[in-house]
Amino acid sequence: MYESLHLCYIKCMDNNKLVSKLHEENIQLEAKNTMLEKALKQKDKILKHTISEKDAEIERWKQLYLASNRRVYGRSSETSEQLQLTLFDEPELENLNDVIEHTEGEITEQKVRTYTRRVSQNRTLTLPANTPVVDVYHDGLEDAACDRCEASLQEVGEFTQDTVTFVPATYMIVRHHLPQYRCTNCEPENMEEEGLVTSPSASLLNGTICDPSLLAQIVTDKMHYGLPLYRQEKKLQLSDGQFISRQAQSSWMMYVAKNLEGLSLALERELHKCQLWNMDETGVQVLTVPGKEKTNSKRNAFMIVRVGTHRDGSKGPVVFTYSDNRVDETIATLIGEYEEVLQSDGLSGYKNAAKEKDFTHLGCLVHSRRPVAELAKQKSKDPLVKELLRLYGKIFHDEGEITDLFRAGDMSEEAFLERRREVVGKDFDDLKDWLDTYNGNVLPGSPLQTAINYPLDRWEALTKFLDFPFATSSNQKAENCIRPFAISRKNFLFCITPQGAKSSALYYSLVETCKAMDIDPQKYLTYLFSNAASCKTDSDWDAMLPGKVDLSPIDDYYDTLRKAVPDPNREDPYILRGKKR
Repeated sequence: MYESLHLCYIKCMDNNKLVSKLHEENIQLEAKNTMLEKALKQKDKILKHTISEKDAEIERWKQLYLASNRRVYGRSSETSEQLQLTLFDEPELENLNDVIEHTEGEITEQKVRTYTRRVSQNRTLTLPANTPVVDVYHDGLEDAACDRCEASLQEVGEFTQDTVTFVPATYMIVRHHLPQYRCTNCEPENMEEEGLVTSPSASLLNGTICDPSLLAQIVTDKMHYGLPLYRQEKKLQLSDGQFISRQAQSSWMMYVAKNLEGLSLALERELHKCQLWNMDETGVQVLTVPGKEKTNSKRNAFMIVRVGTHRDGSKGPVVFTYSDNRVDETIATLIGEYEEVLQSDGLSGYKNAAKEKDFTHLGCLVHSRRPVAELAKQKSKDPLVKELLRLYGKIFHDEGEITDLFRAGDMSEEAFLERRREVVGKDFDDLKDWLDTYNGNVLPGSPLQTAINYPLDRWEALTKFLDFPFATSSNQKAENCIRPFAISRKNFLFCITPQGAKSSALYYSLVETCKAMDIDPQKYLTYLFSNAASCKTDSDWDAMLPGKVDLSPIDDYYDTLRKAVPDPNREDPYILRGKKR
């Protein structure tokens, strides 16, 4: 009896061990199966991406083949059935009645064909109470009769409608009156000597026929609105076919820029007070560069921009610098002894300078995303490209939401940094995991592999901004400031000499600094050109920077110009002559 029970116990123990062993094997098989499924899904994505790239390559060669056939066998005439007349079929034609429609309510959207266009708020306009008003009276109806009984209509009142206009530019003479003095104790030594002492003018244009307000308009139109001098020549028409030539405009700009060297140094001093620099560069063509052979290159020199931001996030100066190259040594020299935070794109000069200097280098996530965005234009349905774009979008979205709360004053600086590290840092971790997963598993040398390598090679620089409350993930500040120059470059095409390029750099610095600080560039330049000749010391030039001068006298000056009237008793023409320089 005892032996039989013992045997049963042994069998039960063996069965339990067997069940336990089978359970462990089952768990291992399930884990292995999960890993295989994950590997298969990853392999499936990679294969789909490879197939997509192959399809894109096939499609590219197919389009090249078809284009070649069209050039050889197609019609040489450019005539087509549509003649591209739809280019002139503006959607606004469908809403032409909106121009004269009396609409009191606020309109935010309107239907235009098959899509919804968001409309700017241009149907209502609020102007200050001191806006000049002119009354224009219109003739009434002659023999007006009633439509129903044909009786004569009697005028009982009037309907008024307000519209806004801008008076086209007009020219006038500005007569500056400067006090003259004479010593009452001394007599002139000869008949030619009058013994008069004229009060010095503070204008940089003293002795020329150009008023500071005119040069301010010329510089603003060129640097702010992209209007080259040869077009302004057509705009600045005088009587009897006379005009302000582009050569005169250029000479005034060059002369004044040469006398603003002290202001350039003041901009540099103010820039070095900023805790963050955003830097970027773009090409420019200079026809004559000393020490360089003439070339047909459209970009044989560069404009380098530095945009300053203070510790509290307020905007600092914007400084353009002309250089005939952008090699590592040039970038390092321009950075100089700056030891704060510098953000740039992927140009190697900044990365190499960070190794030798003491500043903190930040990268640009927009530049990191750009190859993926370009790839998405060709392969909008590629699952890997779509997923990578989604990861980038998540970072920008979360960063934007948290930054908006901080700027609105809804959280402290410490809370902002902590929250941004927590949320955006997690987004960066997800992006890093994805990049590590597919690095080396996509087609070598493919655009996607390039898009993966770019952020991995610069990962520390891309994520370092999380430690600084005044920094963001992108270098858009510099790009936004250099964009007006890049757009205007298409109009003026080139600079003739490096001196002209340096003058342009100074004027772009002043205009973009004014724009960053919400200052009217034309008013500031009018004040600057009218008063800068009085600056003698560094403190004088520092006080002349945008944001540090009182521009209210310029409004009074403009009001004085608007009151200009011709002399009713004058018959002879005015002859204006400037001094030779």
